[in-house]
Amino acid sequence: MASEIPRVLVTNTYSVEETRIVGASLAPTLLPGDVISLTGDLGAGKTAFVQGVAAALGVEGRVTSPSFTIVHEYAGRYPILHLDVYRLDSFQEVIDLGFEEFLDPESIVLIEWGEAIAPMLPRRHLEVEARRALDPEAEDERCLIFRPRGSEWIRKIQAMRTTAEVLLNATGAEKEGPRFVVTGDPFARDDRDLELPEEDD
Repeated sequence: MASEIPRVLVTNTYSVEETRIVGASLAPTLLPGDVISLTGDLGAGKTAFVQGVAAALGVEGRVTSPSFTIVHEYAGRYPILHLDVYRLDSFQEVIDLGFEEFLDPESIVLIEWGEAIAPMLPRRHLEVEARRALDPEAEDERCLIFRPRGSEWIRKIQAMRTTAEVLLNATGAEKEGPRFVVTGDPFARDDRDLELPEEDD
């Protein structure tokens, strides 16, 4: 018998600012020790999502991808560690960098290209996958897929959804249908561990 396809929370954003709004909507749920793995296409909005999280947590100043420095540290309501492991070629490089020390229980940790080090991530974390639109003319459209690993992350993304729907609707950009949907994971892997409630008909 085939295994059931895991369910995920999915939303489409239509501008960089909307991607930041979704990130900002997750921020109030975050606590030190939380780890978020950001995956997906190059240039699909991972850093924009982090910018939204950081701004909502009170970080002042510019938030950029630490592509060459590997890690940026920000002081907000809680300490934030922003990592980018795109340029690391092996697990050994990650280990030599002292990655385990970056999983600081006193900080909120966001890791761009986290899929590259998936075996090293804590079992309970949130994966956010950002994908570009298939339509080449929809230049700013993105699909964000939220995969919670652990029951606490289910609660956090449900709270995020409630906040984001209000803020996105307040932008005045009218979109047909709901902004968020719970659906079967179109890119499911066997190692997924989540159980989101189904949508009411």
